[in-house]
Amino acid sequence: MELRIEVVAFVALLVLTLVRLPSAIRQPSSRLTWIATITGLAAVFMVGVVVPLPIVDGWLGGANVANLVQNILATTAFWFVMQAALTLDGSRFDPRSLWELPAMFLSFTIPFLLIADRGSTTDDFIKESAGQIGLWAYASIYMACVVLIMARMLRGIHGRKPRPYILIRIGAWSILVASLIEIAYLTLRVAGMGRTPPVEGVGALFTIPFYGGVVLVCAGIIVFAVARAGRRSMNATLGRLLAKASLDRGMIVKPIPDEDPVHETYRLAVRLTDIANSQELTKRERVILRATTEMLDRQMRAPAVVRMSSGAGAVSAP
Repeated sequence: MELRIEVVAFVALLVLTLVRLPSAIRQPSSRLTWIATITGLAAVFMVGVVVPLPIVDGWLGGANVANLVQNILATTAFWFVMQAALTLDGSRFDPRSLWELPAMFLSFTIPFLLIADRGSTTDDFIKESAGQIGLWAYASIYMACVVLIMARMLRGIHGRKPRPYILIRIGAWSILVASLIEIAYLTLRVAGMGRTPPVEGVGALFTIPFYGGVVLVCAGIIVFAVARAGRRSMNATLGRLLAKASLDRGMIVKPIPDEDPVHETYRLAVRLTDIANSQELTKRERVILRATTEMLDRQMRAPAVVRMSSGAGAVSAP
């Protein structure tokens, strides 16, 4: 079960990385998600789902250094996922906050280097070394960083209505709870409780909600990406129809270089509305204008009439 959920998380991150690549190339606003997914993909790779862990750890010098690299990559991925989720509403990313990442890395890398005996490469590095205070500090601080990131993300997206946020919220809560469970397990181990069945039962509660949460967050972001692509396609289609309507009336339509499809559609809809103020529109033109108005209303989160400054002042289907 552990391997299966990790493989699912790896595939989900791989799909999201590939899906978001064209958008990341075209739009700077999409690069946060892409950075998050590719670092998350690298983090899950470090678990050994593609290449056996002993080989991966051997590349890094052995002694379970792969676990540290995995956690650095995972922290980076979670942090950028948080930033991506907070900017899905159109707000801007503040690069000045990047200082938080090296601070987090140092907070758990130093305890990792102080672990007395990291042993040889093993999938059960955490469980086999959990009795050491250095391991407890290293893994607990890493989990605390994840808890902090998820808590900030949940607070930041609180109250947002689009349905994909539901998947992101459930995923974030799942990751947060799993991280707290892991801290509890590590604390029981360092307290001398040993690897008794009850203690190991607590530890076994970590994997599925943690990686399952990763899958859910990825799913939410994928839904956002698909919906955004659908809106762009619809905007482009309506823009072409509006441009043809203007050309049919003998008006010159000049494209604006690098203009956003939403702005272009709105600009052309305003022009057709201006025409409607002095001339009667055909049935086809009214249908196009009504469809455009309804779509812009949804996209711009405005009331029933979309208002922006230009000529007639409002876009409304006659």
